[in-house]
Amino acid sequence: MSAPNGPCPCGSGRKYKKCCRVFHYGRLPDHPEQLMRSRYAAYAVGAVDYILSTTHPTSPHFRSDTETWRAEVRRFCQQVTFLSLRVEHAEAAGDSGLVRFFATLKQGERDASFGEESAFVRRDGQWLYVAGKPHPS
Repeated sequence: MSAPNGPCPCGSGRKYKKCCRVFHYGRLPDHPEQLMRSRYAAYAVGAVDYILSTTHPTSPHFRSDTETWRAEVRRFCQQVTFLSLRVEHAEAAGDSGLVRFFATLKQGERDASFGEESAFVRRDGQWLYVAGKPHPS
């Protein structure tokens, strides 16, 4: 886990404890951008349960076998270094949202960076990640 007084991995410039950590410990994001940033930070700090709990059941990433899914996400978090996040666009209309971003990652010595346009929906007051499609950035 990231040090609470250290910088938040999401790139906001704020301390982790005042930024994404509040979401990792129960506060609900008000906007899809907050959810996207807090999910990126969750991967960076290994907050695996947050990733699982903020994934919509219709997402292609969702797994009904949560123990296997949890182990897969944990392994991914351990194998990847999360270097930076740049949000390029974020919008919400009603219960739908879209966030376009670029994440700079390393997996060992390999550049694993990618751009994505992610779709989010709000269900019962909670924003959830649905799916993403590659977006050149």
